[in-house]
Amino acid sequence: MDVADIIIAFVAPIALGSGLGFVEQRAFAAPRASAVTMGLAIAAIYLLHEGFPPFPAITSKHKVAYALAAIPVLGLIAFNQVSYRRAALLAVVAAVTFLWLVLRPLTAGRLDWTWLLPLGTIAVWTPMLAKAPDLSRSPFTWPVAHLAMSVTASVLALLGGFLGLGQVLLSLSALLAGYALAMFVATLKNGSPNQGHPMMTWVVQGGLLILLVQLSTFATNLSTAAYLLLLAMAGLPLADAKLSRLPMLVQPFAFAALAMLAGIPAILLALRNF
Repeated sequence: MDVADIIIAFVAPIALGSGLGFVEQRAFAAPRASAVTMGLAIAAIYLLHEGFPPFPAITSKHKVAYALAAIPVLGLIAFNQVSYRRAALLAVVAAVTFLWLVLRPLTAGRLDWTWLLPLGTIAVWTPMLAKAPDLSRSPFTWPVAHLAMSVTASVLALLGGFLGLGQVLLSLSALLAGYALAMFVATLKNGSPNQGHPMMTWVVQGGLLILLVQLSTFATNLSTAAYLLLLAMAGLPLADAKLSRLPMLVQPFAFAALAMLAGIPAILLALRNF
C-alpha cells in the first residue's frame, strides 16, 4: 500500500469524519446536511474500494453499492419520523437488500442455513434503533458503539476471507473515529459535546447494517461464534443509563472498555478460525 492509498483509505476518512463532527458541534450546523454528508461519505468509501457499479447491478458488490447510496436519500424521509418508524424503514431497506443479494439462489430453490446470520442481524438491529431516543443520555453512546462494531467487523471480514469488505470497514472505522474524536475534543473544550442528531445515528446505523448483511451472507471463512459476539455489541447502548452517570471525559473510554468484552473474544475466535 503506497502513500496515496493510505491517504485515501485512512487519512481522508479521518479528516472528513473530524470535519463532520466539528461542524455538528456548531450551533448553526444543519443536521440534515451533516447526516446526508455522512451517508454519502460511507457510500463513497465503498465505491473507492470496490469501484463504481454498472446499471443494472450484476454482482453482490454492485447491489450493496446501490443500497448504500440509497441510505442518505432515505435518511431525508426518516428525518421527521418517530423512532419506531425510522427503525421499521431501516429494517425494510436491509431486508430488501438481503433478498436482492440472495435472489439468484433463492429463485433456484436453494436455501442456506447461514442466511440466518444476516436475518438475525436485521432482527437485532431494528429494536435497538427503535430504542435510540431512550438510549442517548450520553452523547458518546452511539458513536462509540458504531466505531467498536466497525473495527471488530473489519477484522472479522479480513480473517473471514472477505478482503475487499475488510478494507471498506477499516476506512469506515477511520471515518467514525474522526467523528468520535471531534466529539471528544468538544468535550475537552466545552465540558460536554452536543448530542448527535437521530438522523446521523440512522444513517451510520444503516450503512453499517448493510455492510454487516453483506459480510454475514458472503464471507467464506466467517467464524459464526465470532460474528455472534460482534452482534452482541449492538447491545452496548443498553449500558447508557449507567455509564452516562460517569464524568463526561470518562464516558467514551468506559463504552470502549465495555465493547472490548465482546470485541476481543470475537477477534480471538476469528483468529482461531483463520
